[in-house]
Amino acid sequence: MYTGLLHSHRLFAYLFLIAAVAAVGMALQGWISKRPAQNAWDRRTALFALIFGHLQLLFGLALYFVGPWFNQLTTNTAEVMKNADLRWFAVEHIAVNIIGIVLLTVGYSKSKKQDPAGAFSTRMTWMGIGLLLILSRIPWERLF
Repeated sequence: MYTGLLHSHRLFAYLFLIAAVAAVGMALQGWISKRPAQNAWDRRTALFALIFGHLQLLFGLALYFVGPWFNQLTTNTAEVMKNADLRWFAVEHIAVNIIGIVLLTVGYSKSKKQDPAGAFSTRMTWMGIGLLLILSRIPWERLF
């Protein structure tokens, strides 16, 4: 089960990164060009980023609870906190990525309720900050 979850988590990481970078890029392009209206691709790309982000979060949470660091965290918290690699996965990686997904969700939700010009700005800001947070906590050496 652990191996399957790990492969799913890795696959959805690629899908999420492509969709999120595209969504933020399209919002930036729409904001810079002062486009008066969103097209279907603007909304769909942001929706795909949101969906892949939430699926990524679900796979990550499942990995967290069946992974080796959770057992170590519940039995010997002091040792996990002393080990930088274990602490990174057990605390930092999950906490920052949850905050990033929350920011993506807020940005998408707020942008749906605005006029197109404001939606570009809102999506670019909220989703951009969420994406930056997530990018800061990706284990790049394990992703590639």
